[in-house]
Amino acid sequence: MKGVIFVISSPTGVGKTTVCEIIQKKRDDVERVITHTTRKPRPGEKNGRDYYFVDAETFKKMIRNGEFVEYALVHNNYYGTSKKALSDVLEKGKNPVLAIDVQGAKNIMNWIDRVVSIFILPPSFEEWLNRLKKDKNRDDLDIRLNTALRELDEIGHFDYCIVNDDLDRAIDDIERIIDTSRLKLSFFKDDFFNLAKNLKEKTKEYLEDKDGKAVHA
Repeated sequence: MKGVIFVISSPTGVGKTTVCEIIQKKRDDVERVITHTTRKPRPGEKNGRDYYFVDAETFKKMIRNGEFVEYALVHNNYYGTSKKALSDVLEKGKNPVLAIDVQGAKNIMNWIDRVVSIFILPPSFEEWLNRLKKDKNRDDLDIRLNTALRELDEIGHFDYCIVNDDLDRAIDDIERIIDTSRLKLSFFKDDFFNLAKNLKEKTKEYLEDKDGKAVHA
């Protein structure tokens, strides 16, 4: 089950979920991993499409059973990525994309190889605050901003950072990261090394055969 796992994270209200949804629609080689949460669905959200919505007892049972790759408590609700949801995407031969909070992103990076992490920032505090105030379906603004303060401290743990001042440009930047990551030697060392080994063997055979013919000419 080869594939690069792309973890996209950001402070609240910066657009990580929107970015992941657009990337999935544009590309055949990636698929967003649907995560579990104990929070209530917001207007327009559907179970199995946006999240797997479960109650706290079900989530805690999944924790006890070791069903999560990562999980975290954010804004008094649990969020987590199940092993099954992740393996389902990998078994399709696709690269999983995760839109998760910073806690979850760090857990993924600490426990799984072949991960590319991307942190998204808003262009300015004023624009960010305006976006947050327009969203009436979220948690208390002060709670979200206090959480964001801690999340912004973690930016140094990520591989890439993108400023979401223009959505189309942000998408283009992430697509370039995805394309480049497919060529990273440490991610696909066996494939590249085996090809290099085969090329060396064939080259030696060719040169030895050529030398032998030259001797008998």
